[in-house]
Amino acid sequence: MLSSQQNEQSSRNPLAALLRQAKFLSVAIALSLAVFLWGCDDLTAANLPTPPETVAFEQSLAQHLQQTGAKMYGAYWCPHCADQKALFGPAVATVPYVECDPKGEKPQPDLCQAKQIEGYPTWEIGDRLYSGTRSLLELAALSGYKAPSVNNPSAEVSPQTSP
Repeated sequence: MLSSQQNEQSSRNPLAALLRQAKFLSVAIALSLAVFLWGCDDLTAANLPTPPETVAFEQSLAQHLQQTGAKMYGAYWCPHCADQKALFGPAVATVPYVECDPKGEKPQPDLCQAKQIEGYPTWEIGDRLYSGTRSLLELAALSGYKAPSVNNPSAEVSPQTSP
């Protein structure tokens, strides 16, 4: 509500009144747009198609982790485990996963206790445990994964990490 002084100024300066109304409308529009976009799951990058070369890398890395005896320890209710699994995309079924919660599917809580798993996800690669969500490139480097070169699919190269 406008004070009597603002009413008096508005009647003398219609431009000032218009600017105040425009400021209010722009804030209302911005808030409405923010609420709309927040509720639009269709606009997230997760719904974009995954390039075939990415799928091949995810699948190849998951198979490598499985073949080298690596394991991901987690719990069905753990959001970080869900994030870790999501990084593998369609190859998630190949990821060597150990369910630590007795209420989960195919649980192995005794193995998790024997390995002294304290947080989820925890990766066992070689003789070491790595806790927390890890990027695919980090998992590749930790596990010694060598991806075929783009220019020469029969040649093997080590994954590069930024300095």
